[in-house]
Amino acid sequence: MITLPACAQQSGSPRVFNVRDFGALGDNKADDAPAFQRAIDAAAAVGGGTVRFDPGIYLLRFRPAQDGTGVEAFTMRSGVTLEGVDRARSVLRLADAQRGKGTYARIISTNGALNNATLRNFTVDANRAGQGKFRDDGNGGAVVLGWGGRCDNVTVERLNVRDANGQGIMLLGAVGKPGRGLRIADCLVERASYIGIQSSQFDGLVIERNTVSDCVDNGIDIYGNDDAEHSIVSTSHNGLIRANILRACSIGIFLETVADCQTVDNDITACRAAGIRVNRINGEPRNLKITNNRINGGSFGVAMGGDTGGVTISGNIIRGFTEGGIQFSYNVSNVTVTDNQFVPAKPTVPIVLGEPVQLGRNPEEQLTFITIRGNHVPRGHVATKMFVNHYRRDWQLNVGDFRATLR
Repeated sequence: MITLPACAQQSGSPRVFNVRDFGALGDNKADDAPAFQRAIDAAAAVGGGTVRFDPGIYLLRFRPAQDGTGVEAFTMRSGVTLEGVDRARSVLRLADAQRGKGTYARIISTNGALNNATLRNFTVDANRAGQGKFRDDGNGGAVVLGWGGRCDNVTVERLNVRDANGQGIMLLGAVGKPGRGLRIADCLVERASYIGIQSSQFDGLVIERNTVSDCVDNGIDIYGNDDAEHSIVSTSHNGLIRANILRACSIGIFLETVADCQTVDNDITACRAAGIRVNRINGEPRNLKITNNRINGGSFGVAMGGDTGGVTISGNIIRGFTEGGIQFSYNVSNVTVTDNQFVPAKPTVPIVLGEPVQLGRNPEEQLTFITIRGNHVPRGHVATKMFVNHYRRDWQLNVGDFRATLR
């Protein structure tokens, strides 16, 4: 039986539980993870409530995860809101030397499904530097919710997540049981050793107004492949990636085997491989709209690999790319590229590059049903570099009408 402190037993709704009443010190010395777990469990035991923590540095140590996989600091529960009172000064900090070889480690975790939960208004300092020789491991992450189940009606907002091993923030569903009502907004994610923000197997996802920088892999990554059955149908639908800022990641926004998603009004700078990439494994990327984004620097503005069920790339400003404004690699189909502004790093850089992975494959790679019309390029750009196509097979290409209107 959980005995509630007096402050949490008062009448009224919602109930508020302060972690200091459960033994947390916030002194950057004592292990406060057990106190957070007691407060979260107490809130869940009465049907839900808000677990709040004051300014301070709350040191966390790992223990065996409640779901039996790896280690965690504490487990979130359904119906609980976890919130700091000051985003900058309410800090959860992972202690030194918590990671070991091959450990699947999460700071904030779940035991299966998570419903009707919120995290807001605090900092997670995942302390990569303090993990010694394991500082660059990619297993797990700082906030990993829905592992072994799924997330429904889960919001993560106004979090600072720094120096995560693995993902910074991850919301998960499952094949056949997609997460619904998911939202990640107004967060700052920096220096993750893998991916900044990731979600997989969803039907209803919003990722908006976040700033993600200096991640080893992708800044924002959404995923929808059925890895077991290899179905050609995507398992992730209805996503909106809007008004985010991405800086110095490998790929700014990675759309892998997802359907019915919009990527709009994002600001992407100096992402090494590409600003945005669309990729197919088994599930078909379908009905994707990439519009009104600003992409600056990197090898490619937008890169694509694999046949699709329809991708529209329009109204984007793509500047400073060194290898191609648009790249088509490996059997790309059903893509429309219209009314974009392309300003390459040099006038000899291709605006659109058809680049098969391997010539002479059986069957031969090809481009199919590609429309590229009405795009704007700089005056003086080399005419033969508007569309450079290295494919030996293509069908229904409608390419041309590059408008030399930019300076």
